[in-house]
Amino acid sequence: MNRNGDGAREEFGCFVGVDLHKTTVTLVAVDVGGEEMAALKCSTRSTDRIAGWLAGLARPRWLAVEAVGFVEWFIDRFGGSVERMDIADATELAHRRGKRRKTDRNDALDIAQRLSRGECPLGFIADEELMQLRKLGRHWRRLSHTLSRTKSGLRSILDAANLSGPKLEGGPAQSWLLTHGHLLHQVQGDCFADLVDIVQLIERQRERLRRRIVLANRSERFAEQVALCQSAPGIGDIWGCIIPAEIGPFDRFPNADALEFWSGITPDNKESAGRTQSGKITKAGSPTLRWALCNAAMGMCKSDPRQAAVRRRLVRKVGKPKANVAMGRRLLRVLYALVRDGKPYEYGRKPPSPRSAKQRRRPAATAAAEPVTRQSARAFFGLGATSAATPATTTRAQPARQQN
Repeated sequence: MNRNGDGAREEFGCFVGVDLHKTTVTLVAVDVGGEEMAALKCSTRSTDRIAGWLAGLARPRWLAVEAVGFVEWFIDRFGGSVERMDIADATELAHRRGKRRKTDRNDALDIAQRLSRGECPLGFIADEELMQLRKLGRHWRRLSHTLSRTKSGLRSILDAANLSGPKLEGGPAQSWLLTHGHLLHQVQGDCFADLVDIVQLIERQRERLRRRIVLANRSERFAEQVALCQSAPGIGDIWGCIIPAEIGPFDRFPNADALEFWSGITPDNKESAGRTQSGKITKAGSPTLRWALCNAAMGMCKSDPRQAAVRRRLVRKVGKPKANVAMGRRLLRVLYALVRDGKPYEYGRKPPSPRSAKQRRRPAATAAAEPVTRQSARAFFGLGATSAATPATTTRAQPARQQN
């Protein structure tokens, strides 16, 4: 896929840039030379007016709309009204615009002119089947967040009553409420019962959604790619659906670095006066993808000793939150390599612990680098003697006993 859209742009009669908001939309059309032809600003409810304005433009028409979270309805409604439609990368456009007055009309005109020159950074528009798979994964994330908040509410009620309570799942929590509910005050018991009902409802919804995800993974289009991703440790049916669906075709990225940058889990480094400061991650990509990668990375660390050793080292160096993000980035590179090469994941042997490895290296290095006299001094101060120090000390002591 051509990211800048500099393909056969001479074949198009006009180029349309769209600046979309929740209540208003601004469209500007330019010709091949970048000269403005027409403009329209109206409410997002005026879909017939927008369709009529597009129909009056010169054919063939190439339209690019700035990427926002609610762009789906615009693509579905007007995708058939133009010969080609793309998404303009909003982050990259903001970097290229520089210092100028920011208005809706100027933004739409900038997109149209860059499109006519082949300089507009373009994104990826998922087809209908892939978009439905993305919706399943994003709905799973919303249900998971709601379930997590509800369980936190249950735990806070139990902590306020100084009770250990049951396992925070629908069935055990309901049984505990029927058996030990009298230990809570009336208001606490009512709140606990309401939250238990919510937990049970979300668990039923998640189970129904899980079955739909499993069936989607078995489709002919996604089966091979999902199987490669699931060969990696920590990738089950849920993560095997969410991660490939959010990424789309892996081959549209030239390398793993481009995929990392697109997903938004790379640090925003700042350089000044020859010094580089690592900042927070850019968060430029899909939040659902980052959430799935970090959670799947925890499963990868539990299943593969090599990855667990890497995470332990990162936790000691940068702490748990940054280590989890780093492991999610590492998992993303692993998945890219699996899909690129078409080979399943290979498990390695359990690596030695850092302490045992250090103990094995220290005697060899000390014996080779330190003289006998220094080894004897280290042994005298209790810093650890080696086998080479013992014969030298014994040889020097024996003549002293013979003289006496």
